[in-house]
Amino acid sequence: MFGHTYVLEEPMESTFPAPSQEMLDQVKRLMERGLPLTDYHIHIRGGMSFEKAADWAQKTGIRSGALENQGREWPLSNDEAIKVFIEEGRKFPELLIGLQVNDRDWYETVHPSLIKELDFVLSDTMVMDYQKLWLEDTYTIEDEDAWLEKYFLHNMQILNEPISILANPLYLPRRMMPRYEEFWNTERQTTIIDAAIKRNIALEIQSGTQFPHREFIQLAIAKGAKISIGRNNRDDQVNELKRSLDLLEELQVGPGSMLEC
Repeated sequence: MFGHTYVLEEPMESTFPAPSQEMLDQVKRLMERGLPLTDYHIHIRGGMSFEKAADWAQKTGIRSGALENQGREWPLSNDEAIKVFIEEGRKFPELLIGLQVNDRDWYETVHPSLIKELDFVLSDTMVMDYQKLWLEDTYTIEDEDAWLEKYFLHNMQILNEPISILANPLYLPRRMMPRYEEFWNTERQTTIIDAAIKRNIALEIQSGTQFPHREFIQLAIAKGAKISIGRNNRDDQVNELKRSLDLLEELQVGPGSMLEC
């Protein structure tokens, strides 16, 4: 379903500054251990383009997975928009092309032929009942316990969809952070990890966010889950994936733990 070959193209005109030597050295160390490195969370928005994503991959040696948000109120809101996105992305054969899905019935509304054209499908848990949970001034939580239970079921629903990657796992809104350890206890963490393993869904280490914490990734790796890395960019600024790469090194993640699409 998600199978396209990665092809390294001839050098193209530069669109990004060179990565730091520190990053290149770190990537070299990880690759010498056999880790397949792909940034699966590069949004084509805010000045980021397919060409820039391909250029960055060429400069760093980390493959680029380009995607955009799909859903009724999102940039890719219908099959024609998705088709155009895929066709534009395929002009750069070195890229992997995916969707970030935000509607929970996406696999029933997107045409099956388009799904087959994708290299991967990513989702996070940050849109519940069409509510964008990061926009905290737009909704209220009257009963925290009831909300948390509903949110956990929302997580499990997403893990039952035909996605490739769960992005930003163990996310919570800021107002719920005082109860983070209580809510994301070992039992719930294990339930999330076991569901991901059962469905062959990778768990993302995202750069630029605190989610998920180190202990969750360590537990996921120990249980045999697949791991992915990603930036989740809003613009086209350079992102050297430091948090993601640091955790891969610190936890001595092995090649068999990394997602390969």
